[in-house]
Amino acid sequence: MMRKTFVVLFMAMIALSFCSKKDGEKTPLAERRFHEANEPRPVPAAAKDAPLWITAVRLSPEAPTVLDDITAAAELDDPALENVNFQYEWYANGHELADVWGDKVEKGKLKRGSWVYCRMKAVLEDAESEWARSDLIQVLNTPPTLQLGPVGEISVPGEFQYRAAASDPDEDDLTFELPSPPDPGIAIDPKSGLLTWSLTEETVKRLGEKVEIKIVVGDGEAKAEGSITLQFTSATRRSELP
Repeated sequence: MMRKTFVVLFMAMIALSFCSKKDGEKTPLAERRFHEANEPRPVPAAAKDAPLWITAVRLSPEAPTVLDDITAAAELDDPALENVNFQYEWYANGHELADVWGDKVEKGKLKRGSWVYCRMKAVLEDAESEWARSDLIQVLNTPPTLQLGPVGEISVPGEFQYRAAASDPDEDDLTFELPSPPDPGIAIDPKSGLLTWSLTEETVKRLGEKVEIKIVVGDGEAKAEGSITLQFTSATRRSELP
């Protein structure tokens, strides 16, 4: 009975020792969740022992697109400190950006949908802080841009053609549409942006001397809208942008 009790006590002591060691171990920063890096500075035993401490790492802008530089800035526990240098590590989609060293990821470096964060360390003379990590932010979608050039001369009756152009910084597939066509005979190719219309004298008389055509292009998430205005004359009819 005494031997059994001794074995139980011995196993309990081993378990307690293991738990104490585990609790005392410091979790590597890479394994922490990002917001845990911005934790309060530990209270030093004396003022002279106070370490450098980064209280926050902030990324700007908070909702970037591929057209934005993403910049990191640290906030120190002691903002009065001067001549503090910083080291940077940038990560996108869980992988380090080995070719980015400074406080900025230049625009175009990351694609839409990328998740990015930055780790920073403060260095002052012989002292340095722990690494601190920013919040995780995502590179958002950039709306497409619609380019509507000048409209050429048209003849009535005749076939009118006009090609709308568009670009997208994210290189998304674009789709063209006519949200409110003034005539059932107008059509636009959703991929090429080519607008076609079979014009007749009756159509022009019915619609009047001026017709506005709205054109929309979308990338699946955002849209851009513009319009062209056709100005008809009695003989060779010429359309022009408003």
